[in-house]
Amino acid sequence: MRITELTLHNFRNFEHQVFRPGPGVNLICGKNAQGKTSLLEAVYILCCARSFRQGRERDWVRFGAPAARVQLQFETRRGDESLELRVAEGGARKEILLNGQPIRRNGELATRFCTVLFEPGHLNLVKEGPEERRRFLDTAIGQLRPKYQNVLEDYGRVVAQKNMLLRQGGAQEQLGIWNERLAALGSYLSFMRFSYVQKLSVQSGLHHERLSKGAESLSLEYQTFCGRPEAGQMEDLGQIKDALERELWDALPLETARSVSLVGPHRDDVELLIDGRSARLFGSQGQQRSVALSLKLGECALVEETVGEPPILLLDDVFSELDRSRQQYVRSRLRERQTLITTCALPRPSKTAAVFRLEQGEITALS
Repeated sequence: MRITELTLHNFRNFEHQVFRPGPGVNLICGKNAQGKTSLLEAVYILCCARSFRQGRERDWVRFGAPAARVQLQFETRRGDESLELRVAEGGARKEILLNGQPIRRNGELATRFCTVLFEPGHLNLVKEGPEERRRFLDTAIGQLRPKYQNVLEDYGRVVAQKNMLLRQGGAQEQLGIWNERLAALGSYLSFMRFSYVQKLSVQSGLHHERLSKGAESLSLEYQTFCGRPEAGQMEDLGQIKDALERELWDALPLETARSVSLVGPHRDDVELLIDGRSARLFGSQGQQRSVALSLKLGECALVEETVGEPPILLLDDVFSELDRSRQQYVRSRLRERQTLITTCALPRPSKTAAVFRLEQGEITALS
């Protein structure tokens, strides 16, 4: 899987640029606020249908322009394909086209164009709250399983409806209807997350063992309201649903008092353990960074295992946040995959990487 051409028209600070990355490592160099992160953002949006940056979609449109467009040509084992993002009416209307056809739901993008992003904020995956880890899981699973992304969107709408009803003091009968829907959707999400975490624990554990030179072991545990299903056994979904529905009913008095939904996969977490102890509570800063790095490299391995080819790796100025040994380990993982790396430092000429300068929204190939 690789990008052959990326065209940006009135996207962020790009007026009109065409970027043709090489098949291997691509270094995009430039000072701050020149558009390096925006370049990776454009690629990421076409994979996940949303940005990894905070802000509004209207911010994607270049100041003073009525609309923005991003076009991506890419190669996979299926052949040549294309993606296009159109943002019109000052950001009020967004459309993504796959091979010229508008997608109706974000899940249609799953497995078609896969990326793994590693940016400085991901170094907080370990020490921040559960929301960061849930978002990580949802992004990783969503680009591999079309149904997952669709169910996640439906689940979010149902939680919002239930919360509104709780604030309005809705009757138990009405809340019971939403609980049934939450149990049906939430049990699927919890099962898929649990299955993914089991696989990710193995892959991330291998990377962490190498990073620590065998001194430490990393494991992951999914913490949920509805039990521990056996991975790969879809018949357990009924048991998960029943367990979640019981938890929802038990929590209803407290939810009514607080006017918010307290039970379901939107409250679940992943426990990250180094030698059986919480990395969040007991890990040093260096250990926590190794865990975050191991998670992202494990994600890469699972994409390749599922899709049958390596994803495109997007590294947004992370080398400045890693010490030399971790930098060297990341570089050793870049073989046989297309990688886009942003950096403020201008590197020496390289025989193994294509180098580009980005200045005020203009891209120039240096090698």
